[in-house]
Amino acid sequence: MLLYLDLNCFNRPFDDQSQTRIARETAAVFTVLQRVVDGVDQLVWSAILDFENAQHPLADRRTEIARWAQRAVDNVAVTPQVSARAHELTAAGFKALDAAHLACAEAAVSDRILTCDDQVIRKARRVRLKVRVQNPVAYMKEFSDD
Repeated sequence: MLLYLDLNCFNRPFDDQSQTRIARETAAVFTVLQRVVDGVDQLVWSAILDFENAQHPLADRRTEIARWAQRAVDNVAVTPQVSARAHELTAAGFKALDAAHLACAEAAVSDRILTCDDQVIRKARRVRLKVRVQNPVAYMKEFSDD
């Protein structure tokens, strides 16, 4: 699968793991990233991920997350088409960065965009997108027997 992970997936391992949901999402993100390393899935990166990651106040986290760009098979630039699609998605109710991530995932013809943001997942159900939006736990459930 060609996957686009929004930045909250990459940041999830740095969150408070004492919360069950966060720990489950972290485990799923680690599994997804291992699948990328193993060549089972492929990763898409974007200028929007670079932009958002650059805003993080902790340099060690920025650096750790930025390393994943090297594993990406595609790095989506913000073209006029991506920008126009992001504006359409913003008009449909998505926050600007979320819309930009969605537009980049669509431009790369990603199979999925993974996010831990319930609001994005809910909104995605009401808008016609060219990419499936999923929580990483739900994505990994597709590949498990339990």
